[in-house]
Amino acid sequence: MSDIGDDGNRVLLLGAKPEDSLTALRDLGARVTCVATPRHAAALRKHGLVDRVLVVEDPMDAEQVLLGLARHGIGLDEFDVITSALEHGLVTAAVIGTSCGARCLPVPVAVLLRDKHAQKTALRRAGVPLARSAVFVQPEELTDAVAEVGGLPVVVKPPSGAGAQDTRALRTDDDVAVWQKEHGAGPWVCEEFVSGDELHLDGAVRDGKVVDVCVSRYFQNQITALDGALNGSVALQPAQDEARYTRARHLVQTTADTLGFTDGVFHLEAFEQADGSLVFGECAGRIAGGRIDRTVLLTRGIDLHRHWAASVLGAPAPARAEASDDDLFGWVTLNTPPGRVLSMPTLDEIRARKGVVDAELKLKVGSVMTRLQTTTTRAGRAVVRGTSAADVESVAADVAAWFQQAARSDTGS
Repeated sequence: MSDIGDDGNRVLLLGAKPEDSLTALRDLGARVTCVATPRHAAALRKHGLVDRVLVVEDPMDAEQVLLGLARHGIGLDEFDVITSALEHGLVTAAVIGTSCGARCLPVPVAVLLRDKHAQKTALRRAGVPLARSAVFVQPEELTDAVAEVGGLPVVVKPPSGAGAQDTRALRTDDDVAVWQKEHGAGPWVCEEFVSGDELHLDGAVRDGKVVDVCVSRYFQNQITALDGALNGSVALQPAQDEARYTRARHLVQTTADTLGFTDGVFHLEAFEQADGSLVFGECAGRIAGGRIDRTVLLTRGIDLHRHWAASVLGAPAPARAEASDDDLFGWVTLNTPPGRVLSMPTLDEIRARKGVVDAELKLKVGSVMTRLQTTTTRAGRAVVRGTSAADVESVAADVAAWFQQAARSDTGS
């Protein structure tokens, strides 16, 4: 990103989420024009989070953004910064920002943060341990792709997806045959299956150096979440996991150096092997989903939203907030049975459960709970605490099971 000086705070933001990031921009004095969908625009105006709202059907589409600006007589020269806090907006913001000389992610960096195959190709050349991968287009080409990466089991996914959408583990020839029947032309990425516990590393890089990182462990590897496995994670303390943190910082720094990612926040996933070594999974240049932002803040005092806003504006990295030295924190997804929700526990009832710190509900009575399509499909989420990683996982499993059993829908109980 180029330096635009202390007064360069006129921001064109693509997408209206997450709200905490918009608040962080505002707190740093940014004047924000947000390109948003009609649904999100109403909420932005209601809460006064931005200075101007520009409504388009898809804020991640460069043509729609540019046409929307033109309709309202807004020129790109009115902005010092063009950015997005959303996965699918990184490349669009980089392309538009580069076209007008605004502060933004360089296009090659944005591309490497989005395309998983290109990302892994670059990191493989740098000697980072990771899965073999192959790109294919037609479903019938999957068989050759499987052979190219060393045979079954494999993971098949889109090259630039998010939230594990359309991501599947294939373990047998029958799995391959079923996948080929159910899916159309890609492109798709076929990857060697990597075993081990899945970790996620979240933090910030500034001026090319990793300035903050929090190591967390998913309760169950994310590939299993769409099959109904416990979906959440626990953030770990460096005092209790010093060696793990050392390896994590090294992997993040190597990744940032290789991708040319010098300023921003990251969400990197890796698989921990029996000897403690880490195998790279993938890296995103955004704040993680779930309530990872909250558990990272509670455990390590790292405010990912403030880090993101500071990196966007070129402001100094924020100091850490006060955090717990003893307890560990985690989050967990809460689901109802699929179908129209007839009843479910209230926020007060969730918060009253042992070990629950806070909770949120996305659905309400009358809403429809779909079958699990991505790792973000949910009725709600809870933030929990415990004295150990095992304790946090036990609390999370208890509240998730209780919530699903207590909820009622028109197709399950």
